[in-house]
Amino acid sequence: GAQWSKNVNLNNVVEPDSPAKLVERLEGGLWYPAGPPYLATVRDMYQISQKWTEYVPKVYGEYPHLLAEMFAYCTAAAHLQLKHKLVDSLMISNNGAGGEGWPLIDKIPANEVCDIATNPRQSKYPLPAVIHFCQRYALGDDWFFGKRKVPKDIFTCEKPLLAEPPSNLALLYDYKKPPGQDAKKELSPIETTREAFVLCALLNLTNEAAIFYKQSAHFCPAGTANLDKTLRIGNE
Repeated sequence: GAQWSKNVNLNNVVEPDSPAKLVERLEGGLWYPAGPPYLATVRDMYQISQKWTEYVPKVYGEYPHLLAEMFAYCTAAAHLQLKHKLVDSLMISNNGAGGEGWPLIDKIPANEVCDIATNPRQSKYPLPAVIHFCQRYALGDDWFFGKRKVPKDIFTCEKPLLAEPPSNLALLYDYKKPPGQDAKKELSPIETTREAFVLCALLNLTNEAAIFYKQSAHFCPAGTANLDKTLRIGNE
């Protein structure tokens, strides 16, 4: 929405005659709260980047919290009157959020969602292009992905790969209990399918990257790479 202007005193950020100060709340929520991936001309993005970097310290001074740098981006675009066309099918992140590409995931049957997550078939089920994994994802007591919980030595030769869920993961659970959480949280069928998609995709992709690094990039001497898929995030 228009948090970028609501939570920041623009008088302390932009020039006195900046067009950003004239943006109405409705317009501010429709045209400027953009996030990656971006599609723009080089000229437009260069102009935004110049004002963006100028505004970031000032916005942080007004709003010293997460998203300050993105509020600065919105402010820069508004100052330059470079309206964005927001496309909400390109990215997924928060299981319960609107304005993301989750409706595409919701069209995948629960018994197929993990297979599609690990082997996309866009002609059958079009998918969002980006998983912005800034959330914690979990199903049952054992399946979990949180970016801050991924072991820092995951790419070393001796470290095992991540355990990968069964293809019917979305059919096995109707709750999640992430590490550190005492109580189970019940999930609707849609929430379960969404969690399963992200878990299957991220665990598989992390392993693909680790295998490439260990083998194809010749990081590990022949025969020394641990390729056992036994490591569960959160259980260390």
